[in-house]
Amino acid sequence: MKSFALMIMLSAVISASYDWAGATTMYFVPDTAYADLGDTVTFTAHITASDTVRGFTVYMVYDTNIVDLVGAPTPGALIAGLPGLDFRYADHIVAAPAWLEVGATVFGTTYWAGPGALFQFSLVMRECGVVPMTGSFSMRRPNGNFIPGTFSPPAILVCDAVPLAPDSLTIFWTGTAAHLRWKAVTENEFGFPLADPPTYVVYRAEELPAFSPFAPIDTVNTLEYVDSTGLGEEHLYYVRALIE
Repeated sequence: MKSFALMIMLSAVISASYDWAGATTMYFVPDTAYADLGDTVTFTAHITASDTVRGFTVYMVYDTNIVDLVGAPTPGALIAGLPGLDFRYADHIVAAPAWLEVGATVFGTTYWAGPGALFQFSLVMRECGVVPMTGSFSMRRPNGNFIPGTFSPPAILVCDAVPLAPDSLTIFWTGTAAHLRWKAVTENEFGFPLADPPTYVVYRAEELPAFSPFAPIDTVNTLEYVDSTGLGEEHLYYVRALIE
């Protein structure tokens, strides 16, 4: 009986200090960023609807060899100017070399609730590649209880994205021309969706009666091409997607 009573007391202590009722998500605008080396991209951290709270903390983990913080994060419109606001951050310090920590607490009675923008921060692009980011996010009620949230990181790709090669190229001979068709390219080589549709460059080589190497013959914005200018007896074709 004593053991059972102890379990009840422990459960009561845990539930009083950690509130599992929240389902607020932190997300970022923009949610996807493509940038070149040396570029700086500014992100705004937003939250969805929340209960009334007095503070938040978020830990963001990313590779500082690829991207790095530029300047200090700043409060967003949801909390900027609140009386008694203590806004702070810690950027990959020795004790936590993998973390960027951002948080704020209101010391007073002017609390806040989502949705809205919590803070802004900027990253400079140092190396080419995909930037994986993970994180954890929580808030605190006015009584000090914690509310767990969910963290939805932005997708970041540094350097120009190379589109995938067009798939399922088919060629039909109509009797007077070669009719080429292919599937649309929607992703780059890293698997990220393309921000804009690519253009397509059509290449042709001649096998007979004399060999000539592949050379571009036209650039189109469609998913088909009709070649009626080939004079040889046997041709080869390929199509390349291009981001201009």
